[in-house]
Amino acid sequence: MSLLKRHILHLFFCFPFSEIYAQKNPINTDRPDQGDGVFTIPKKSWQVENGVIFAKQTFINNLLLRYGITNSTEIRLVIDAGKEGSSSGFKPISFSVKQKLISQKNILPAISFVGYISNEKWASKNFKGEEVQYELKLAMENEISNKFSLGYNAGASDQFKSLNITAGLSYAASEKTSTYIEYFSSFTKVVDEHNMDIGFLYLLKPQLQFDASVGTAIFSKANRFYSTIGISYWFK
Repeated sequence: MSLLKRHILHLFFCFPFSEIYAQKNPINTDRPDQGDGVFTIPKKSWQVENGVIFAKQTFINNLLLRYGITNSTEIRLVIDAGKEGSSSGFKPISFSVKQKLISQKNILPAISFVGYISNEKWASKNFKGEEVQYELKLAMENEISNKFSLGYNAGASDQFKSLNITAGLSYAASEKTSTYIEYFSSFTKVVDEHNMDIGFLYLLKPQLQFDASVGTAIFSKANRFYSTIGISYWFK
């Protein structure tokens, strides 16, 4: 994993940080799929993305707040709260940054760096811990046509002991509706997890989006079925 860490840091520090690669109308969100997109919100604008996750013995509200520092850099705050098994309350708060690196050039994908960090002490009693967790990833996307796009992430977490991968194909059925299918996995020394989800997004207004998704484990007998619905708003 140390080699992956060096490659991620090399890409982060070596690519020029241009301010021309920013989200354009309409709203573009990082939910409800499991990967992060390459888009950043414009300078001095806010975006709120909120959803509820339902699973066996699980009910979690997921809130993502995004703010544009420049047209290619945004800071983010992730707040999860709810019930998971016998535990309830606020899970560790995560701080995040997304930096646009390059835009798509022919087959070379658009690439953004995304980093997350959370302190397990900043949580309710049932979710509290002593560790500082972080994840570093590269978000990439190839626009195949005006209807289809391919998005994928590669990153590391748990002190670079876990490799996390996502890959999703999106289809824009109209100006207001789009769908996607996604594979996401986590590779660790203990066990590998393979999952997939499908989702639907609908623009109520150019700045207001509704979404819904369902997902489950694959290649496993484990019951990891979940569903989520959410709504997002971009404050220009």
